[in-house]
Amino acid sequence: MALKEHINNFYQTILKSSHPLLLSIHLAGKLAPILFYVLGSLFMGFTPHFIVVVLLLAGDFYLTKNISGRKLVQLRWWYDPSSEGFRAFIFESYKQYAPGPPINPIDSKLFWWSMYLTPLVWGVFAFLCVIRFKLFYLLLVVVGLVLTSWNTYGFHCCERWDPNQDENGNNSWFQMPSLPGLDNLYRLASIQSFFRPRS
Repeated sequence: MALKEHINNFYQTILKSSHPLLLSIHLAGKLAPILFYVLGSLFMGFTPHFIVVVLLLAGDFYLTKNISGRKLVQLRWWYDPSSEGFRAFIFESYKQYAPGPPINPIDSKLFWWSMYLTPLVWGVFAFLCVIRFKLFYLLLVVVGLVLTSWNTYGFHCCERWDPNQDENGNNSWFQMPSLPGLDNLYRLASIQSFFRPRS
């Protein structure tokens, strides 16, 4: 009886959302990779299990970053690959368009709870894989941990971002280091070939 009441209360909470269908899809996208990781090995081998979980994680990453984040909490982030020397992140926030439409507190609460809780769950899975020496599954769990953590970190920084301090939408402290270009790799190969013994 208590379980039925909890389900009914959760259903009523979802109905109070401004976007109940999108919020349901967002929560299902967070839950699906976790459930499939736990239960998928019961009816399929490691390789298809790995592929399906990674596809579910990628779908959740895309849905959250481009659709549900923008609709539920009015936040969006992406890379600017045109920047030289680093890849700056670009933020789009409700703070830029104030006073805009208000953010539904149900949408905000469930969005942030799902964002912060999901990496913790994958972190627990990683710990369990380490202590059980399941190294192949650890690789899968690390993919889940990285994708969910990276998306959470992006939205966390977007929420903290102040558009009044950066008119272009760039956040100079939130950067990724540059990777060597092909020309640098070519130079490295040329140096290595110089030291090879000639026949």
